[in-house]
Formats: sequence, C-alpha cells, structure tokens
Amino acid sequence: MRLTPTLFVLTLLCAPPSARADSARYDLRVELGTEYDSNPDRAEQIANFPPPLTPAGPSPLARLVAAGNWASALGQSGGLALSGAVAGKRFFDQDARGDDVLIVQTGANGTLRVAGRTIVGLAGSYFDAFQRGPADRRDFRSLAPTLRIEQGFAQAAQITLGGGYRWYTFKSDENFSFAGPTAFVTARQMFPGNLDRGEADWEWTAGASLEWRGFEGPACTDPTCTAVSSSPPDRLDRFWISYIELTRTTTFLLGAGAALHLNQSNSYGEGLVRGVFHLRAVVPLPWALSLSSRADLLATHYWNSQVLAQDPNAGVPLVSIEDENRSTLHIEVTRPLARGFEIGARYVFYTSFPSRGAVDYRRQTALLYLAVFDER
Repeated sequence: MRLTPTLFVLTLLCAPPSARADSARYDLRVELGTEYDSNPDRAEQIANFPPPLTPAGPSPLARLVAAGNWASALGQSGGLALSGAVAGKRFFDQDARGDDVLIVQTGANGTLRVAGRTIVGLAGSYFDAFQRGPADRRDFRSLAPTLRIEQGFAQAAQITLGGGYRWYTFKSDENFSFAGPTAFVTARQMFPGNLDRGEADWEWTAGASLEWRGFEGPACTDPTCTAVSSSPPDRLDRFWISYIELTRTTTFLLGAGAALHLNQSNSYGEGLVRGVFHLRAVVPLPWALSLSSRADLLATHYWNSQVLAQDPNAGVPLVSIEDENRSTLHIEVTRPLARGFEIGARYVFYTSFPSRGAVDYRRQTALLYLAVFDER
C-alpha cells in the first residue's frame, strides 16, 4: 500500500478543540495492544439461507494506534488546530488475513473571530481505509470540507450554522461511491456549577444535519435489483439526522441522548427510519482505575423489505457501505502506570437487537493495550 504526497500532507491535519490564546499546545499518544475478534468479517446470519461466502472464524490480532494533536492561536482573533492519526490491525489466523486494515484519519480546523462573539470556522476531515481483501472489503475514502458560523449568546450558549461537501469513494465498487452537499445546525447550552462545592456542570446539545448523496451507480428498481432498463435512474439518498444530548459532570460524568435518522432514497431497500438511544458514563474507581462505558440501542424500520441475497454476477456488493444499524455495549477500564504510561482493557459487543427480521448479527471484541503519551 502506497500513500500519495497529498495523503502525507493531509495526515498532519485534523480537528481538535479550538486553539487556546496563551500558547501552542500538543498531545501525542501511541497505543499497542492485542485483541480478540469473534467475527472479523462482520458476517450476518440470514435465517434459512447459507452465507454466500465462508466467513472467517474468530481470531486474535495485533492493533496499533498513533495519534497527535496541535493547536495554537493566530494573532488576537484567530486559531488553528491540526492533528492526524494512523491505525492498523493485523490478524493472526490465516483465514482472517483479508480483514487486515490500515486507517488514516486527518483534518484541520481554523477559526477567526469577526465580531464580538461571532466566529467563522473552516474545517476539513479526511478518512482513508486500506483493507487487504476480500473482493467485498469495507474499503473506502471520505473527504469533507466545511464552513461554519458560531454565534455566542448570554453567558454559555452557542448556535452554529454550517455546510460543506462530501466525497465518498467505495473502493470495492464505484457504483456505491457518492458525493454531495452537507448542511448542519447545532445549539449548545452550559450551566456551570462549582465542582469544589459538589455542584454539577450541566450541558445540553441539540442539532440536525442533511447529507445529499448522489451515487455513481443506478438505483435498484425492484426487490432483486435485476430489472433491465435502458436508462435506470441514478441512486439518490437524502440522509437526515436530528439529535439531542444531556451531560452532567461532577466527580463522575453521565450523559444520555437520542437521535432520529431518516434516509429518503430512490433505491429499493435503502429507505429507512432509525431511532438511536445512548447512555454513557465515566466513573473513577479505587486504585487509580477509571471506568468508561457507553451503550447504544438502535432500532431501524425499512420502508421496503431488505434484499438478503443478490446475484454475484450483478456486480452488487454483498456487504452494505452503511455500518450504522448496530446496537453496541462498550466498556473500558484504564489505569496509569507512571507519567506518560497507561494500561487499559476494552470490551465491545455488537448486535442487531432490537431490530427484528431474518438477519441476525453478533460480534464481540476484547482488547488489552499499553499506551504511551505526552502533552504540553
């Protein structure tokens, strides 16, 4: 796998929080660990239907993550934040080697205060996955620049309006690549408390977004995507998201939220309504341990019956580019060893519950890692 000079430059960029005005700050972190994956292929089980490809069995793997952030003020009214991350997985079992992957995630965030509490921001994000195989690999690239306006109100309220454009390339099949404009609005309100007196900080955030996805390939016009037409329409999705979240911080952190996803698609089997509910917590434990957990419950209703199997000769991938219809439970325990060193253990459970249907999905991962970090 070869990285182009453009990718090398973009690897230096990402979007951490806005730069502080006092001085430049940075942080670096490297995690090395060993993990167990019960379903490397992320294979689904379909009732009364054998899998089209023999899935790889459970396998251990090695995981490496390296990330860095840098932020600094630019004069009296501007700021710039950069960062980049590289991550990789290498499976030990030969049958799972096709799921080996290298990921590069980058971006940049620049801000300029134009008047009072009005800030204009320009940001860009880049994500690229390089998977070894097989032919239906989850191998994609995403590039999205955005422009936003942030307006502060009262003492701790803010409204943000923004928009941009996204290019998404699905490397296994260009028919599933898309591009299109994006737009979003968010509102944020904080209620600061005095933590020294045991008072809580409260914060709520609400927002909505739209991504207009114009695909390279044609839309499916029947349940099997095999209808023959001299001029089939191009696939077009309008993906709407709205959400709200409330967070409480004292000696521990507790947050909860809900979201609604709506995909207006002209392609059979792709239109959906999805409800997402999550609960997260970070709690300090004895012996310098820290426990963080997050549970996401997803329920999806498809407007049309889903296509469970497709003719391999039709050129349609057997895996979806969307990996959003998964309920998850995430638990992680960490402990510092010395200055700049940390050990941790992470467990994640993925399931198709509570969605009902002929498709069932289960996956578990367990990770033990050592982290080395530095910050200033």
